[in-house]
Amino acid sequence: MITRISEIINEWTGWCPNGHTINTRKSGDADFRHGANNPQVKSPGPSGTDGSDMPWGGKYEHTQRGTLLIGAGSAAIILILAATYLFGIAWVAIIVLGMMVFLLAIMSTLTASVGDDTLTIRFGPVGLIRKSWQISEIVSATTVTNQWIYGWGIRWTPHGLLYNVSGSHAVEILLYSGKKVRIGTDEPEALKTAIEKARIEIKNPSRRMGYP
Repeated sequence: MITRISEIINEWTGWCPNGHTINTRKSGDADFRHGANNPQVKSPGPSGTDGSDMPWGGKYEHTQRGTLLIGAGSAAIILILAATYLFGIAWVAIIVLGMMVFLLAIMSTLTASVGDDTLTIRFGPVGLIRKSWQISEIVSATTVTNQWIYGWGIRWTPHGLLYNVSGSHAVEILLYSGKKVRIGTDEPEALKTAIEKARIEIKNPSRRMGYP
């Protein structure tokens, strides 16, 4: 049980109680850990990169946490549990508790992934809500700043659909269909670079194979 709680804390907050270890993604599907006592440390550089401003191994994946949503949801859950303990079970409280847990499970984070052919986003640890675009559909990627009135979640804006869980930074992608989509992220430059690199490799397959 303690191990599971530790995993949940690490997944939602990025902090690990046993040695301040951080999970990062290597090229491919393999994961590895790095820390102060582990020699497997990437050279300094922008978050999600290897110091050359390009994602590791041509792949990119980053999860942004909805800090305010997680904090408010967690506080509400604690209050409901405390009230249930002190005053007994109330069905309204149980329903609200279930709604809060469900909301955190599906909307507390936003993960953006760039592969060889696809840009994918998914909400929450569960990944129930997700969307993907073929790299070949994308004309351009631009870093933008959203107005605060656009809010969080999945929203219509004057610039097209916005997918966001926190903050005002985003990457706007323009599709060949003429549609625009904004993806919220706290790593706008890294996400933009990953998309641009994938577009170059789609147009020049020899670059993906390692040829000059």
